This record gives sequence, C-alpha cells and structure tokens, in this order.
Amino acid sequence: MGLKLKSIEREAWQDFQKETPFGSLFHRWEWQDILEIGFGVKVNRLGLFDDEGVLKGLLPLVERKMSLLKLAGSPLSGAATPHSGPLGPVPLDEFLFALEVYGAEKHIDYLELGLPEVRGKEVLEQNGYTVEELITLDLPIPQEEEVLWSGLEVRCRNAIRKAEKSGVKVIEAQALEEWLEPYYQLSCGVYKRQEKEPPFSKEYFSALWQNLYSKGDLVVLLAQYEGKTIAGGIFPRDRNVGYYLDGVSDREYNKVVPNNLVQWEYLKRAQAMGITLYDMVGANIPSIAKFKKSFGSQERNYVYAYRNRTLAARVGRSVYAKHGETIKKFLKRS
Repeated sequence: MGLKLKSIEREAWQDFQKETPFGSLFHRWEWQDILEIGFGVKVNRLGLFDDEGVLKGLLPLVERKMSLLKLAGSPLSGAATPHSGPLGPVPLDEFLFALEVYGAEKHIDYLELGLPEVRGKEVLEQNGYTVEELITLDLPIPQEEEVLWSGLEVRCRNAIRKAEKSGVKVIEAQALEEWLEPYYQLSCGVYKRQEKEPPFSKEYFSALWQNLYSKGDLVVLLAQYEGKTIAGGIFPRDRNVGYYLDGVSDREYNKVVPNNLVQWEYLKRAQAMGITLYDMVGANIPSIAKFKKSFGSQERNYVYAYRNRTLAARVGRSVYAKHGETIKKFLKRS
C-alpha cells in the first residue's frame, strides 16, 4: 500500500528529528510556528507512515487560500523558506504518491516543493511537476580566523577595512526592542525604493526572536554610524549550519559599506558558535550573488518544483505570473 501522510504531534516530530542527521532549520517545529504567526498561513505537521504504522519521515506542508484556490507547499513561495520537503530516508517516488493521495483527499489545487539538493528531477517530472534548478551559495567556515579572512576576495577585505576606518560599529542585539523598530524601518525603505511591499512583518520578526533567540539559535546584528542604525542582518542557525535569512541597509550610507562589516562580524561569531557551514540563501539576483561570492562562498544548486493539480490552478498561476505584485498587496491587506 505504501506510505501515508497523517498529522503528527510535537513530541513525536521532535523525537524523530533528533534521531536523523539530516534536515535543517526549516524542518523544525518552531519554524512552522514562526511561519504561522509571521505569514498567517496554516502549517500541517505531517508524518510519513508505512503500512505497519511506523514513522518513516516528516513533512511540513504550508497551506493557504488564494481566492477559491487551495495552495500547499513544502515550502510554499512567499513564506521565507528556501527549501524543506520530506525529511527521512523515504524514496521520492513513494513520497510523491503519498502526497498526491493527500492532495486529492484535502482538495488541494496546487503543490510546491523545494528540495535542498538536485535529486530526483526525472521522478518529479514523471509525476507531473514542472522542475527548475535554483542556486544558493554555501561558505564552509574554517576554525581559524586567519584562514577565514584569507578566503575573502580582496575587494571584500578592503570594504571591511573601509567600514571600520569610517567609524561603522556592529552591535549584536540582546533584546527584541533594541532592533525591531529600526530594522523594520530599514526593511520598509529597501522595498519602497523598489515600489514593493516589505515581505516581512513585525510579527514575523518578533516570532523569529521569540522562538529561536532563547535557544541560542538566532543572531541579529545592527551596523551603526554616527549614532544611527544604517544596516542589519538576521542569522538563524540549526545545529552546525548558519543561514543568512535577511539583510537591510540604508542606501544613503553605501559609501561606508556597512553590509560587508555586518557579514564579517557574523562570520566571526559563527566560528565561535561552532558553525561549520554558512548557507547564504539565494544567488539568483546577480548583484546580490556577486556580493555573497566576495566572501568565498560556492554555488550549490537545489530543486524547485510545482504541480497544478487542477485547471483552476493552471489558470491561477498564469494570472499570478503577470500580476503577482498586485496580488501580494491585496493579500497583505486582507
């Protein structure tokens, strides 16, 4: 009969995750809480069970309604999660069959998957998915600061020196009220220049802090210059992997290059925390990729796949491709 997807309780979820060396921040139970609070979505915490009722894997499946359509994904676009998918040693074809059965039972119109590496493209396509390869950037972190410094490109090292010489100081936030308002205002400014709504709300930032900081799994850095906060970055972690989740800056202060110094200060902290791999999360915008590569990071491909389960979903995705920003603004206000 194969695998079956069923709801699972927190204790069983966390026990399974502790026993597997795989997975990521984005499979953690707390991450699903962050998404529900920050984006107003529903996250189905599902277990993959075999015929004998033995738990073989986990699947966080994000769900939201868009007009008459029911969308679901692991992850789902727009929910600040680059990849997740199934966790556990389950064959991809068996997982996709179980997901299709679940999708039919729950009347899901549209499915998305983001897998952390390039694997199973043919299997996904055979099961009706459209598959794309996206790029992220990984930076292995050595134990010695001198080795880390020497791995930076010359232009990156020069930018760090310039920021320090100009008087930019980077501080690590110790309380939510220290950083929430200035960081959010910088975020609004970044997206206002692009005539877009900021993707992250104060509720999302607060949920990040409340769910991860007390566990030692979140670093928030602020760059200050002449008494003003001019840049910042948010860096969660899971075990020995750190993530560059978000960064903001005031373009007026680009001349003192605060973003390079923010990254450098994080890398030094990551070393002290025992982090061995830094996932810089995304490299599909050339200018941002160039900045991230200056720290010595290397490209890694991963898979994004989607499936329109109904005709309505096929039409809806076509409309969204043309009018996505307008739809996002509507959803934010609704």
